[in-house]
Amino acid sequence: MRYQYRVVPDMSSALRRLKLLLWCIIALTVSSCDDTEDNEVEGFFERQNAAHEGDYIATYPLSDPDSCIARLKQEVPEALQPWACLSLWYHLPRDSPEVNFRLLELYEENYPHDTVFAFCQMMRAEFYVDLAEFDLAKICTEDAYRRYMELGRPLDASDARYLQARSYIYQSRFAEALEIYFELLDVLNKASSHFSDRHANLYSDITVAYERSGDRPQSLEWAQKSWKADVSKIYNPWRFRARTARHLSVHYLRTQPDSSIYWVKQMQKIFKEANPEKELPAIMDYRLARAYSEAGQYQLALPLFQGAYHQNPFGSIRISYFQVPLALGECYLNLGQLDSAEWYIKESLASPDTGNLYAAHRMLSDIYAKRGDWESALNEANESHRLYRIKLDSDKAKEVVRLEAQYENTQKEHRIESLEQEQLALRLRQFIWALALLSVILLLSALYIRQHNHRLILVQQNRLLSQEKELINAREKLKSKALMHSRNQLEDAKKELNETGQALALKSRLIRELQIKLSQQAGPSSTSEAGHASQESSELKSMKILTDQDWLVFKERYEECFPGFLDKLKEMFPKLTSGETRLILLMKLKFDNREAAESLGISLQSVWRSRHRLSRKLGLNTTGDLDVFIERL
Repeated sequence: MRYQYRVVPDMSSALRRLKLLLWCIIALTVSSCDDTEDNEVEGFFERQNAAHEGDYIATYPLSDPDSCIARLKQEVPEALQPWACLSLWYHLPRDSPEVNFRLLELYEENYPHDTVFAFCQMMRAEFYVDLAEFDLAKICTEDAYRRYMELGRPLDASDARYLQARSYIYQSRFAEALEIYFELLDVLNKASSHFSDRHANLYSDITVAYERSGDRPQSLEWAQKSWKADVSKIYNPWRFRARTARHLSVHYLRTQPDSSIYWVKQMQKIFKEANPEKELPAIMDYRLARAYSEAGQYQLALPLFQGAYHQNPFGSIRISYFQVPLALGECYLNLGQLDSAEWYIKESLASPDTGNLYAAHRMLSDIYAKRGDWESALNEANESHRLYRIKLDSDKAKEVVRLEAQYENTQKEHRIESLEQEQLALRLRQFIWALALLSVILLLSALYIRQHNHRLILVQQNRLLSQEKELINAREKLKSKALMHSRNQLEDAKKELNETGQALALKSRLIRELQIKLSQQAGPSSTSEAGHASQESSELKSMKILTDQDWLVFKERYEECFPGFLDKLKEMFPKLTSGETRLILLMKLKFDNREAAESLGISLQSVWRSRHRLSRKLGLNTTGDLDVFIERL
């Protein structure tokens, strides 16, 4: 027979998230307190817990939220009141939704903040899901999701979506739940590179969703993924590993009981390694007994069922509670202990679950038949048949509801798909029109650019033509200027040639006159004896020439060849001495230094010194520039 169970969500990650949220609120509040308040806040709860047997909040009247808040405001420092209020929330029993909702209202009234509002909506949604008020739960989760997104906290917003997926699981809307789960998994993979607590919860819930939807291959695949995951960075990894082993044991229970036994033992091993001081929970013994029973090992299953029966592994869950005596009765029946089987099976008749009642009456019919009490067996068989029909009708009704919901979802998806196709077609038409318009614009732009470039080319051609004309004119002007310059150079050369010829002629005339003068001076001595000829020639060469009278004669001859030069020279350089003037005139006549020394009757060094002084007086840089300067005068 098949026993029903309910998936209970793991709240450890939510508790840790909410504690982190509260610490953020406390940090913001405490930062505004002065030093006196800091001293009062520090260690407050430690002192109170020490004075109240380790749990200060447990001394509050938890059944009266208004009294709790009033006392909290009187005793707890203002900076710690949000923390105390949240601690009150986790101390409240969950069997009275009115009390819990009232505390959430007071929490919002006294500590208004978007984070508090979002938290309260999440807590209300959890209650509504457990109460099967799925429409109200959806309103709360959507509001919490909106608030978290406005606060810029997408991971907290994903928790709201996670809670909505849980409600879909309870409504057997597995496809929608799985869609949300995979959406949240993408968000987690982008936010974190390692396997986190949120990953662990999602993996478990995806496994359960596939299992309850009847997709056993996918359920097994995700259970195996969970088992192979790296759980080193999650909180209490042994819990996740034990939960995964439980999923695998449930998967193999009907088809491979031996594998189911192996995974239950793995679950027990994980628990003992993590909690060596604790005893195994009764629920684990019950699951191992179920696996032994399915494998036909009733002797091994019986003591485990008995231990689970006495420890009540399902607690206050009424539907699941009666599964234990029913399973124990079935075990006794298979062992042939009919009286014990009848007693435990009859105890399970108080179950509100039709499926369990059908199985109980069927087993009672088998017990009475083995005893030979055919009338009782027939009555039990008829009751079992009636309950089976009720269950079948109920299952049919549920299936009809599920199919209708699936049909409505399919219709909705079809309408959405049709609208999307229409929108796609509309966007496609708009795109085509936009593309055509863009093509026309591009064509016109290309034509305009082509025409504009053509005009630019024409302008550039005209500009080049005008530049060529200007270049031709410039070349003609340059030719004419070059011709004029050549003519001027030719005339200058002719003039310089004439001046040079005249200077050479004057030089020649001066030399001839000097020779005549020397001959005249040498005439009286010519009658001397021939033996004295060489001595007389040496004396003539050492004579000083160009006396003042010679200088006057030289100037007259020079003025005849270069009229106005001496006047120009005096005008330009009035401070020149007569010796410097003589040196300039001889250099103008192309006398070299030796010739000038002989003509002036001075030494060659004196000529060099005179040239140096003359260069400095004329402002020339070097003595070598003197010849060029005098030549240009």
